[in-house]
Amino acid sequence: MKMLVWNCRGAGNSVFKRNMRKLLKCHNPSIIVLMETKVQFSFMGLFFNNLGFTASTYVDPVGKCRGIWLLWDPFKVTVMALEANPQVIHTKIKRDHFPDWILSAI
Repeated sequence: MKMLVWNCRGAGNSVFKRNMRKLLKCHNPSIIVLMETKVQFSFMGLFFNNLGFTASTYVDPVGKCRGIWLLWDPFKVTVMALEANPQVIHTKIKRDHFPDWILSAI
């Protein structure tokens, strides 16, 4: 299982989208974690759906506290959010025939 973690400090512009497509094509991750996002997830949800990441848990940015987005391909992994707040998304990750993982995106 591959996971892409990016402290992107913003998302949504054409440079971000181009770079994200390149990273996905090169690495083919099952899970994407984006931190320090400056835009609401609702502005980017369709973009990620079109790339195959149709499941997500996220915390949108509020004031100076930036957002955290956790996206995954439900055909590759199962992710269950245990806790989500502006500081962390704590999840349980499961793949068929493999032990469960615990992930905290801070």
